[in-house]
Order: sequence, then structure tokens, then C-alpha cells
Amino acid sequence: MKHLSSTIVTSFMATLAILFTADTAVAGGDIVVAAQETTAVVTPREPHLELVNLPALEFGLRAAFKCTGEPVSVTLSVADTHETLRGKDLTNRRAVEVTLKVPPGQLALAASSRFCVADAPETDDELLVPGLATAHASLRCASDEGDSVFFASVPLRVRLVCERPPDGNQPSPDASEDR
Repeated sequence: MKHLSSTIVTSFMATLAILFTADTAVAGGDIVVAAQETTAVVTPREPHLELVNLPALEFGLRAAFKCTGEPVSVTLSVADTHETLRGKDLTNRRAVEVTLKVPPGQLALAASSRFCVADAPETDDELLVPGLATAHASLRCASDEGDSVFFASVPLRVRLVCERPPDGNQPSPDASEDR
């Protein structure tokens, strides 16, 4: 997990370097958004069900922005969940971080037939779903020339982990340590 986080940070920092280099021509402003991988624990689904019911998911988002003039607002959203930061929250800042908690039902997933099926321990207990949803960012800038709006997006990666109930026929991991 540390390797993945460092990869996200490295990619984000490289993008920032390009965005904020003095040689980069930015007409009025720009925004870049990055997201951390999210993990969700789910319970096994019945064999006849094709969809996994997702719990509420938390997405850590970071947006870096640059305006010619003053930033008026930055809005970050996933599905129908959003947060808007206004001018006073953006003063003397070039980046913001938010965590959006997306309620169950806003995101749907058609699961693999090999993932987390009840009474089928041979099915996979972990599934990485790249692009499960998309995070969107918008930046509104105000200058003497007028207002401008800029957009960015990033696909979200969700790791689903199947939490199976303990099997009564198998010894628990603690019991094997007592031997």
C-alpha cells in the first residue's frame, strides 16, 4: 500500500511540476486532481446475485490549481457527492485536500463471477476495480478580463475486500497458535 501511495504522490508531483513551471503557458488558470485508492470491505453475495452491494466509500482527493487573478471556488465531486471550497478557503493556497464520503447506492458495480460468492470459498477475496467512478474538479477564477472555469477529472480505483464469516469447521488462526 505504501508503494501505491508513493506512486500516486510521485505522479501528482510530476503533474504539478508541469502545471506550475514558469515556461508553461496557462491561459487564465488550470486545475489538476489526484485520488488515493480506496478500500471497501464487502460481505459475500449469494450465487444468484450479479451485483456487489457497496458500503459508503471514502475518497481522498487533492486538487492543485493556478489562477490568473483570484480563485473564486474549487468544487470536487464523485457521483452526486460534492464539496465546494470558496474564496476565503483558497486564499494564499495552491492546493486543497478533501475526503468525500459517497453513500451506498450512488455507485453500482457489476462484479466478477469469481469474486466474493457465498458458499464458494474458491472465489477471489480481493478485487481491484480501476475506474469504478470518476472524480471531477472545477476551478472558477476571477480577473480583470472576467471569470473563467477550468475542469479536470481522474478515474478512481477501488479495492474490494471480501470479509467471509469464520467457518465453524476450520480452526481459527488463534487456535493453531496454541499447538
